[in-house]
Amino acid sequence: MQLVIDHVSQTFPAGRGGVLSVLEDVSLTIREKEFVALVGPSGCGKSTLLNLCAGLLSPAAGEIRFEGEDLAAEPRVSIVFQETGLMPWRNVYDNIAFGLEAGGAVPRSEWDGRIRRYIQLVGLSGFEKAYPHQLSGGMRQRVGIARALAVSPDLLLMDEPFSALDAQTRLIMQEELVALWEKTKLTTLYVTHNIQEAVMLADRVVLLSRRPGRVKDILTISIPRAEREAPEHSEEIGRFVRRIWEHISKDAKEAMTEVQP
Repeated sequence: MQLVIDHVSQTFPAGRGGVLSVLEDVSLTIREKEFVALVGPSGCGKSTLLNLCAGLLSPAAGEIRFEGEDLAAEPRVSIVFQETGLMPWRNVYDNIAFGLEAGGAVPRSEWDGRIRRYIQLVGLSGFEKAYPHQLSGGMRQRVGIARALAVSPDLLLMDEPFSALDAQTRLIMQEELVALWEKTKLTTLYVTHNIQEAVMLADRVVLLSRRPGRVKDILTISIPRAEREAPEHSEEIGRFVRRIWEHISKDAKEAMTEVQP
């Protein structure tokens, strides 16, 4: 199945009875088993669009829906935030179990095998009984990812999941996410401010304009994900990075000089 974002706009109340337009006429289709990154200047509505896809908000106009011949039940959606939201009184095993408890779609008899499978998949075997305060930032984020994956989502949403990590840990987590995604092939929508990260991870990078966010351009990264670090692709990767940076910097400068009403 695929996710269809169909002419979606979103507004929020502003001061003195006004209205703030955050997204305007956004249309995008995320195909099955595709990794799509959303990039744009601060305040362009990236996280708002993610929350709309998660069902945490309702669009002011337009529609977000799933399409596909195999659409027999309500699709499952998981989201990984910048802050992992782990419960400090629960250990690794029990934090991952919480996703299954809240989802209610997986029989309890399958929980243990599923939890242990994803603990192994994210490289946390041996830390099942560890509590969040005993883990590094990268390890805590892995728990959050495992919790999201344990419900076998049809759509995985990720909102800057590595932005709070130091540079070295972030690079390691990017590599681990690539390896993990190659195993799961989950349909993924990923929000990031990090241009290099978007280019290294995504099949397509969607560039949003400054607020109100509109789809300004879509870049297809056809280089195989596992080969993007190779020296022979460095020039092409660099072109993608420069193109995205030119888009973001131009919009950011225009926003700074715009006269506010």
